[in-house]
Amino acid sequence: MVKALLVTHGNLGDELIKIAEKIFESEIDIASINVDWRNMGDEVSNKVKEYLHSNKDSDIIIFTDMFGGSPSNICFQFVSKHIEVITGVNLPAIIKFHTYRNKGLKFKELIELIYNDAVNGINIISDYLGEKKNG
Repeated sequence: MVKALLVTHGNLGDELIKIAEKIFESEIDIASINVDWRNMGDEVSNKVKEYLHSNKDSDIIIFTDMFGGSPSNICFQFVSKHIEVITGVNLPAIIKFHTYRNKGLKFKELIELIYNDAVNGINIISDYLGEKKNG
C-alpha cells in the first residue's frame, strides 16, 4: 500500500485534506505535518521520521508545498527507493493520489500520474478563452 504525508507551511496540508474529504464524502488516509516558524528543522524532521518509521512497510509519497521552502528542504533527505517527495502540492495531486493509490500501479507510475495531474491542474484561462482585446 502507498501512504502519503503532507508537510506544508501553516495549515495548508490540513486544509487540502479537509477539502478532499468533502469531495470524496469520506475520510482519506493522508497525514499532515504543519510547519511554522516555531517548529522548523529538527522538530519537523523528527515528526517526519516518526511517520516514516510507523509506515516502514509502505511506499510513501511526501507532498510539500513549494520547492526550496523549509518543508521541502527538510524532506529531501528522506528520498529513497520507497520514499518520494513531490513539491508544489495542490488539490488535483491529492485527489489523484487518493483515487489511484490502490489501483495496482508501480510506485514510480503512481508518482508520474500524480505529478502530471498536478501540473495539468494549473492553467492560464486566457489560453482557453482567448485573450480579451482592449477597447
